Amino acid sequence: MAKTKVLVAPNSKEAEMMVLGCMLTNLNSLNIGADGLHKEDFYYTEHRTIFAQLQEAFRKDKPADVHIIAEELKKNDQLENVGGISYLTTLAQYAGTSAFIEEYVRLIRDKSILRQMIDAAQIIEKEALEQPDDVSVALDDAQAKFFLISQAININPGISIKELLSGAAAESKTPFLIELQERQESFQKTGSKDKKITGIATHFYDLDKLINGFNNSNLMILAARPAMGKTALALNFAENIAFSSNLPVGIFSLEMSAEQLLHRMICSRSGVESDKIITGSLDGNDYQRIVTCVNNMSQHTVIIDDQPGLKITDLRARARRMKETYDIQFLVIDYLQLLSGSGTLRSQDNRQNEISEISRMLKNLARELRIPVLCLSQLSRKVEERNGHRPMMSDLRESGCLASNTLIYAVDRDEYYTIKHLSEHRELLPITILALDATDTLSEHRMTHAFFSGKKMTYTLSTSSGKSIRATSNHPFYTKNGWTPLDQLQAGDLIGVKDEQDLAWHFEEILSIEVQEEEEVYDATVEGVHNFLANDLIVHNSIEQDSDLVMFLLRREYYDPYDKPGQAELIIAKNRHGAIGIVPLTFRKEIAQFANFTDNPS
Repeated sequence: MAKTKVLVAPNSKEAEMMVLGCMLTNLNSLNIGADGLHKEDFYYTEHRTIFAQLQEAFRKDKPADVHIIAEELKKNDQLENVGGISYLTTLAQYAGTSAFIEEYVRLIRDKSILRQMIDAAQIIEKEALEQPDDVSVALDDAQAKFFLISQAININPGISIKELLSGAAAESKTPFLIELQERQESFQKTGSKDKKITGIATHFYDLDKLINGFNNSNLMILAARPAMGKTALALNFAENIAFSSNLPVGIFSLEMSAEQLLHRMICSRSGVESDKIITGSLDGNDYQRIVTCVNNMSQHTVIIDDQPGLKITDLRARARRMKETYDIQFLVIDYLQLLSGSGTLRSQDNRQNEISEISRMLKNLARELRIPVLCLSQLSRKVEERNGHRPMMSDLRESGCLASNTLIYAVDRDEYYTIKHLSEHRELLPITILALDATDTLSEHRMTHAFFSGKKMTYTLSTSSGKSIRATSNHPFYTKNGWTPLDQLQAGDLIGVKDEQDLAWHFEEILSIEVQEEEEVYDATVEGVHNFLANDLIVHNSIEQDSDLVMFLLRREYYDPYDKPGQAELIIAKNRHGAIGIVPLTFRKEIAQFANFTDNPS
């Protein structure tokens, strides 16, 4: 009878011993091993413990040999667990030449990746056997697990300053001193105005100066009322990044077809009016411009996914494939309100919860892919009713705001702050606050931002126990039916309220809702759970809380043909990492193109 072969998780004990032995006896090997591996890459427990101590010595720039590491392990009561000083001595004697340590590091890392793949596959198999209600969510989680593993394959072993100074490892491939001379000559010619940005250039000069370009891992919201041209502007961003910076770009268009987007891009890039291209009424010059444009566009990478009705989980899976296949560096999503949530039970409560889930998952996607993600969004009709029609934070659909005197309790300081005070004194943040977690339990979470959202009509909501709060009509409160905007509540409904003495909460009856007046309103950002206690009531925060940058687009000529015709304003209303302000733009309606207001990049 044949013996059953026992399968063991991929590992190489010899390679692990070799690397640890080299690290114990050679400084160069210590640097290579500590920088190229993680504790979890080692299969054997004793090897993990030894490596962790060696890596700690490397990080603190301390010497590391058999006796020093033995003493450190002894302090932590770990020496006997790894086999004592005798095993450390064995490792040191086991070590061969350090010239091949990179190969042994690679071997350990490869075995670790195989084990991670096995672990992920087992988790996926278990979840699949449980037959989840929403297969798309399970598939999204599965793809995320393997994507994260793939991202960890290429570990940078470190770069010596000699390589950087010589230009061998520099991005420019130019020796540092030569590059410095070129910068000096350039500065003498152009002066201090010619400043480079660190993010991806949009090629809208004033915008790039203000926000430092589009930065990796950032979620950006571009919002406007219909017919303002937000899709056109987003396409102009994509065109500039793809065709001028030669970076691969991805676009999810849930409203327009790929051919419609292509038509817009050709109009914009060639400068030929849409009607002429549609009807074919082109002269020789028009035709030649289009030919030149098409030939140029064909040399660059723009990927358009025009599948309508996507779930956020489907979009994330498709975005990962775009990244894997084309290495996209910028992603546009048109637009937020056309996306649906994952379909999980909690997101089915209402649209508010669903939008919050989508916003959160888009931010996670930006961080996962390490690229800027631009998501378009509709603004509420309140813009139309306001003098000047200038958008503000509270106009974001499914957003709400609270009055300036709303009290937030900082658990870590045992002190109450008004939301206005937190907004005006940003040095106070972050603070620890109480919020409702996924298990419907009040627990501690971090409030990282508080911000002014403009002026808006407020209403006072009062409860049977005497608690009250002033909020905008669309601000959501936690009820037995999930998150519900204030304008859908009425006297007698039950909302979540904190008990006076402890962390428990209960539902309490609304006594009245009374109209107040237009006043300054505020909102806040809470990590993870996106809600918080305000005046001891459980309230949600707005969709913008996950975004790093919020931009509003306004063309005044839409309301009055004589008010700044051919011009537009891009309002930077929120910038988590920099300045806010207004960027003037030129708009050419006949080719749906936004351009720099001035031609001078300085």
